[in-house]
Amino acid sequence: MECSKCHKIKDFCEFSFKNVDEKIYYLYCDECRNKTIEEQRKYKEKAYEEYNMRKINNIMICECGIKYVCFRDFHMYRHINSKKHKNTIKEKYNTIQ
Repeated sequence: MECSKCHKIKDFCEFSFKNVDEKIYYLYCDECRNKTIEEQRKYKEKAYEEYNMRKINNIMICECGIKYVCFRDFHMYRHINSKKHKNTIKEKYNTIQ
């Protein structure tokens, strides 16, 4: 059977089953499947690290004292329009007067 990734003709023993009951094989040989799975795993780890860095870099501290993550303007507007923000700002400015 020919591997659709490396285009080498290999024995069936070098391919694993996708569905054991219906005896359907993967189109990639086991070597190529392991390589692609490892690449996907590395990509996921990198994306997860980048996401966590963005989360750390985008922490906003509001004047009401609440910390929140703001990736887009929508997050800021959502916080400003929240009941908690409005109540704390109202209390803060009412005590000053």
